[in-house]
Amino acid sequence: MARRGEDSVAPVVLLESPGVCSKGLQRKGPSERRRLKATVSEQLSQDLLRLLREEVHTDVTFSIGCTLFKAHKAVLLARIPDFYFHTVGHTNNLTNHEPVAVENFEASEFRIFLQIVYSSNRNIKNYEEEILRKKIVESGVPQKKCDFSVGKCKRSSNHSFVKHEIPEDNNKEDNLISTDIYDLEPASELGEDLLKLYVKQCCPDIDIYVDGKSFKAHRAILSARSSYFAAMLSGCWAESSQEYITLQGISHVEMNVLIHFIYGGTLDFPDKANVGQILNMADMYGLEGLKEVAIYILRRDYCNFFQKPVPRRLASILECLIIAHSVGVESLFADCMKWIVKHFARFWSERSFANVPPEIQKSCLNMLIQSLVSIT
Repeated sequence: MARRGEDSVAPVVLLESPGVCSKGLQRKGPSERRRLKATVSEQLSQDLLRLLREEVHTDVTFSIGCTLFKAHKAVLLARIPDFYFHTVGHTNNLTNHEPVAVENFEASEFRIFLQIVYSSNRNIKNYEEEILRKKIVESGVPQKKCDFSVGKCKRSSNHSFVKHEIPEDNNKEDNLISTDIYDLEPASELGEDLLKLYVKQCCPDIDIYVDGKSFKAHRAILSARSSYFAAMLSGCWAESSQEYITLQGISHVEMNVLIHFIYGGTLDFPDKANVGQILNMADMYGLEGLKEVAIYILRRDYCNFFQKPVPRRLASILECLIIAHSVGVESLFADCMKWIVKHFARFWSERSFANVPPEIQKSCLNMLIQSLVSIT
């Protein structure tokens, strides 16, 4: 259950605490999750498309005749690795100064191609193969299959996308990716591709240190997804020119949740995640979608989507009420209040109701009085 830490801003909420009422979830859970998945997926798609249009942190340039197209190696490797190797990989183009000529494309056609690569929520492997067959193979360039593996991304010196070698980490205790987070569902195929890029540590260009642990990431993706990182990694901050940054006021567990959402739009949190603190972090780092996920998890795991009252569920709804009030999620706070007032007789006898802050108790009583007055 939720506990208030001495130094924590928001109540500590462990996801494993409350039980889940299966009947309520059967009625409302799937539709709520579909809505959340569609929302987060669309946000991810729009963020990447904006990254392409604004040409922020680009590191590769294509030329179609006299038209130049700036792009990001990380996104290309995540989504169309074969196309990357056939165009950029064999040129040893280590800088963004020399455009890579692409033949058999019209400028308008290549623009649409990049837009699909950056924003499509579907698996685009077949689309990539079709482009390779029509535009690359038919031009006389022999087709090769690239090995998009962890080993290649980490240590190969034969490919130009490797910025620097990443040493093997033999300290298993410092491995920042917990096993349960691998099972979290990405919002889309786009999220799955980007998350795979992150997990494989493929061509990272910045290290983020949290609690002494390193998160290897990509400036472009961080900036596209988070207004906080966009500002930090722009020319206005000292960190913009550094190869690593150190974040304070966030634990490595919370950073792990943030980074997986930034890349994959993951729809759940790992066990023992502090939902209240993650809500705070999402607000600080400008991740509206992550706030949506946290609110969904609170509604699901602590409120059972406000179905019929279950005795063991009452205390967790009170905890959700406190979190919503603490973090300032007005819609969730209002829903909790309405449900508590509706079933006030049950909550009044709950011992946990006495632990609710006095100002919230007063708000409950006032709302109850107003509801009774409106009936009369």
